[in-house]
Amino acid sequence: MNILYDRTKRTFFHAQEAITTYGFAKNSFLLSSKDSDQCYTFEVSIGKNTTAIPLIGIVSSKEGSSKYRGNFELFRSIQQDVEKAGGICFVFSPQDVFGDTIWGIVYHHSLHKWVRCLFPVPNVIYNRVPSRHTEQNQSYEKLLHFIKRHDIPFFNPHFFNKWEIYEILSKNEGLKSYLPETKLVRDEEAFSDFLTTHKKVYVKHSLSSQGKGIRLIEIDQKGRILCKSVKKMERFASLSRLYQTYQEWFSDNLWIMQEAIPCKTLHDHRFDFRILVLHTGEAFRLIGIGVRMSQRQEVTTHVPAGGKVISLKDVADAETKKEISRLVHTCGEELAKTFGYVGEFSIDLAPREQGGFVLFEINSKPMSFDEIEIETNRRKQLVRTFFTLSAKNTEG
Repeated sequence: MNILYDRTKRTFFHAQEAITTYGFAKNSFLLSSKDSDQCYTFEVSIGKNTTAIPLIGIVSSKEGSSKYRGNFELFRSIQQDVEKAGGICFVFSPQDVFGDTIWGIVYHHSLHKWVRCLFPVPNVIYNRVPSRHTEQNQSYEKLLHFIKRHDIPFFNPHFFNKWEIYEILSKNEGLKSYLPETKLVRDEEAFSDFLTTHKKVYVKHSLSSQGKGIRLIEIDQKGRILCKSVKKMERFASLSRLYQTYQEWFSDNLWIMQEAIPCKTLHDHRFDFRILVLHTGEAFRLIGIGVRMSQRQEVTTHVPAGGKVISLKDVADAETKKEISRLVHTCGEELAKTFGYVGEFSIDLAPREQGGFVLFEINSKPMSFDEIEIETNRRKQLVRTFFTLSAKNTEG
């Protein structure tokens, strides 16, 4: 079925039988109309008994008045999957909300480019805003009011704060054994006590991602302080010298110190699991498990920092997968208690040297996985969830 957008009238319509009307978006309709020269045409696959066509909005960000930012390869793939399932998908920024409409862009396959259209209220909004800064401006607040006013399911509430996530998870008795001891970096005395107790600790910014800014601090046998980052290793004769170099750790209560628990290795390199979780509209589902192994440095296993993708078969058995599956549901339930609807998140988990697992952190808005199978399953489940939420939202 072809859905057309009249660029002059700024309305969507269909060219099927004149008596046929389809529900469209949250509170709009698609009526039949004659084709015109001023139309964009989008092909959507719908079933014989289809009466409604969901509208899915992907919110990203925009530089200036027209240049959008974000993972457009992912956005385009999601749009294709949404169209095959019988819906329309578009990308917009918080600045694009006007009254009860949203300006946005949608990929036009025949023209091989993104085109601008005016959309009604979407059934679901998928949050892919790429920076915390964008989530803190006035336009984003305006979008949140729009979402609340129209009661739109908002897929991913915001970026997570590492310290806040630790506090949430540590209240669950079933999750405590997975968590390394973690504290806010408040002053030099507290940091000194923490390092003396554990000998080896990570320092991370609560709002960072992809291992940015992370440091591994340890005391060697001679009492010297070693400070390792992704790119270098520094040696300090005393803690006071370390404090002088990294004064920012003690200035804003946004840095955490985390016990460095010995973890299993493969070929003398540490590895961890990157676990992707999505909500189906009914429950949390484990989508895939990627494995990352460190190479040039042992501070982080992130691929952009030199980490390597390895096979899950090399490091996990059936029991490991069962435990991860149980962990996924418990973490999801705890996040939902605090944040409301959480549609997607990832978990960084590693096997302890002495048995069991350590949960390093949970991230919202996961980046694309290198494993093609995981990414394919991710998009399929995303679309199924969008449609499940759309049906519930329409009913409401």
